[in-house]
Amino acid sequence: MNKFSVVITTKNRCQLLEKAIQSALSQTTGDLECIVVDDASTDDTQKIYAVDPRIVYVRIDAKDSRGGNYARNQGIARATGKFIAFLDDDDEWLPNKLEKQLALHDQHPGSVIFCGRTFKKVSSEGETLHTVIPPQKFSGNLSRLIRTTYVTSTSCLFFPRNLLEKVGNFDERLTFWQEYELCIRLAQVAEFHFVPEALVVCLDEVNVKARVSNNVLNWSENTSYIRNKHQSLYDELSFKENWAYHATLVKDAFRRHQRAGMKAKAFYYGVIRFFVEYIPTKVLHLF
Repeated sequence: MNKFSVVITTKNRCQLLEKAIQSALSQTTGDLECIVVDDASTDDTQKIYAVDPRIVYVRIDAKDSRGGNYARNQGIARATGKFIAFLDDDDEWLPNKLEKQLALHDQHPGSVIFCGRTFKKVSSEGETLHTVIPPQKFSGNLSRLIRTTYVTSTSCLFFPRNLLEKVGNFDERLTFWQEYELCIRLAQVAEFHFVPEALVVCLDEVNVKARVSNNVLNWSENTSYIRNKHQSLYDELSFKENWAYHATLVKDAFRRHQRAGMKAKAFYYGVIRFFVEYIPTKVLHLF
């Protein structure tokens, strides 16, 4: 049995996929399987899997395609490692990502381990880098905090595979915020700890209207679905915690419209974000 199972899902992005796979296979830990789930690609994706025996290629035909989370769950079903990690096809890992996460897990057995990330923003003006390291409060028992904010992304997660037996796999009804929803469930049964380094590089393309703006409605529907699914957990939150949750929603709405180049909507959510995030700070300290 391999110690690590890496699940990569992809669809028609073979050039990006090749870099993602290479970053997984270059991990200093070794002893891993790289499960590439091809969600009905029509490009040269299938040719990539033959380059290394550690790659397990899973093909989903067009008639069976049901979205990214279905693809992730197909990868999970084929995983044999003690630990599991996920990598989006447009992200890359630093070579010591799994090694550092395993070392931290040894200090906190049974925990969910994540890490910081660097966003590589590509636009017509060139390329910029922005690093995000989680704050210290994102460590320990996050069973309540996890409901109020977006803690991490799929490519940063690392945990014992048997945790999925306790909480279930990715929710296949979701097309957005799938890691947020999974982390809500994980945080009810395990602690979270993070490596305070950026071990993941995330591609952040701006002004991609076809990919982003057409999905704003789906994003809104997804966040409402998550709220309804876990309503009993949200009902436990205080006024201050609920305010933090809504601030997270507004912040993400602003970011998505801004990235899509939808200036009017971005301005609208930017104004709301100002009122939600900054003005009530002193008032909320009363609760």
